[in-house]
Amino acid sequence: MQTLKTITALMTRSPSLLILLALFGLFPIYTSLADLPFWNDVAMRIMLLGMAAMGLNLVLGFGGMVSFGHAAFIGIGAYCVGISQFCGLDNGWLHILIAVFVCAGLGVLIGFLALRTKGIYFIMITLAFAQMLYFFFVSLELFGGDDGMGVERAEFFIIDLWEPLRLYYLIWSCLLIISIVLMLVINSRFGVVLQGIKDNESRIEAMGLAPLRYKMTAYIISAAICGLAGVLFASWQEYVSPDIMHWSRSGELMIVVVLGGLTYLSGPLIGAIVFFLLEEFLPELLHIIAPDYTENWMIIFGPLLVAVVLFTKGGVMGAFNKLRIMALYRGDAK
Repeated sequence: MQTLKTITALMTRSPSLLILLALFGLFPIYTSLADLPFWNDVAMRIMLLGMAAMGLNLVLGFGGMVSFGHAAFIGIGAYCVGISQFCGLDNGWLHILIAVFVCAGLGVLIGFLALRTKGIYFIMITLAFAQMLYFFFVSLELFGGDDGMGVERAEFFIIDLWEPLRLYYLIWSCLLIISIVLMLVINSRFGVVLQGIKDNESRIEAMGLAPLRYKMTAYIISAAICGLAGVLFASWQEYVSPDIMHWSRSGELMIVVVLGGLTYLSGPLIGAIVFFLLEEFLPELLHIIAPDYTENWMIIFGPLLVAVVLFTKGGVMGAFNKLRIMALYRGDAK
């Protein structure tokens, strides 16, 4: 009972996240009434991207660790489904269990080496490991190599994922659980120390605490969350390939986190929505303005991202909070 009260209190501290989760939970009702089932698929993609970005945000936004290889954990999670099915294991819950443990173990290995460095060295080590895993799976002809492999939607006992709405609410439920877990983690003593390490690691060390232990724990939790997102991604797409763990995918995750706003729990979900809208509508806009350059929509996206970083510190959520504070200030002034 006390835990439930704690969770409820924490949820009220992040109303934007609570609203987003509620909207995603109710979204299929709207698509059903409007006869727009395609948008459920879009929402699932956004939730999966947001879920993985939440994992990255724990180390990037709250821990100050710029990891350029988190897409590898998503890919490992997805391949855990494909390889398990190849070996005759079709239970979806076991896929999740295997993926979480494998990604957590991989997080220990990478973290043990990478977290002893800082700055550009940390970035390069995480990137190197991700690319090593990418080329390793490209070389695995048994599992499709560069072409990847098809997977079936896993069996979750009585939950039949061939019904799209059941898959939707499985993804939504996992997103809800991860949101609650991250709220508890970030608002705990552990979370306070982790953010303190980001601000001033030397001071935390002088207090007699071991920064490496906290950073390692955060990195492992982050890897496990991305692994879970990978399992669900495989069931949603019914296909896995090494492309999912390419360095460019890690870059997309970082863009999503920065767009939404570092240190905001709802930032990754906001960032995923904004990223999807830009990815979908910028090419259309470019097609109208300059039809020959439709495929080069990133030419516009790049400067937009730079503008967000330079002029709206804290991303979309940071800009929203500034506007809200300005509105309250003007209201009080009147």
